[in-house]
Amino acid sequence: MEAIYPIMSGAIAQEKNLEIISNNIANVNTSGFKKDRGLFMGLDPLTESTSGEDKSVLPVYGFLSQTRTDFSPGAIQSTGEPLDLAIEGDGFFAVQTPEGIRYTRKGNFTLNSEGQISTAEGGLLMGTSGPITLPPGTVHIDQAGKVSVNGSEIDSLQVVSFSNPNNLAKTGGTFFEAGGEGALPATEAKIHQGSIEGSNVNPIEEMVSMIRVMRLYEAAQKVIHAVDDMASRASNEIGKV
Repeated sequence: MEAIYPIMSGAIAQEKNLEIISNNIANVNTSGFKKDRGLFMGLDPLTESTSGEDKSVLPVYGFLSQTRTDFSPGAIQSTGEPLDLAIEGDGFFAVQTPEGIRYTRKGNFTLNSEGQISTAEGGLLMGTSGPITLPPGTVHIDQAGKVSVNGSEIDSLQVVSFSNPNNLAKTGGTFFEAGGEGALPATEAKIHQGSIEGSNVNPIEEMVSMIRVMRLYEAAQKVIHAVDDMASRASNEIGKV
């Protein structure tokens, strides 16, 4: 019966993988969303020892070792809205939230009641001098991130990058926490005003992954039922003896 445990571990990992894929699909139309991938380690079904490296495809025997975010860019989509912003290249907008500074690629900003550029959740878009407050007038933001109103420069966007984005922790749908990773100025990033970055989720790819995971889960279930049936028969035969 001990052989059933690594199989159960694989089935549980498939369930977790299905949750990750389902969340990706749910955010296919979320601006700035970055899809997640489960990484797995295989198990030797006889010794239950780990084998191999982290893989994006899970065998029947295995467990979820970590979840990693794919930071590849989404397509830049034109909206014509002056406070919609997209980043071309590496970089994140810095946003002040009640929990501290968070980083995002979601660029559909708006003005709050105090004239500050904010996210839909109420976080404040940070400039080099703090939260950006706009006076009335025509807003222009150039590719370097300089913010001007009626031709007068107000501030510059605080756009940052990280030497290893994999160390960022996802704290919400599109927000990340730096943790111990130091933020650096994203000097190569280009800002596109009147545009947003779409999700980097490929729905067809995710559906294919979901089908594969469901088949692996079903395979694990069949093995579990077969092992359980064999154990039951063996118990009955021993009883007869």
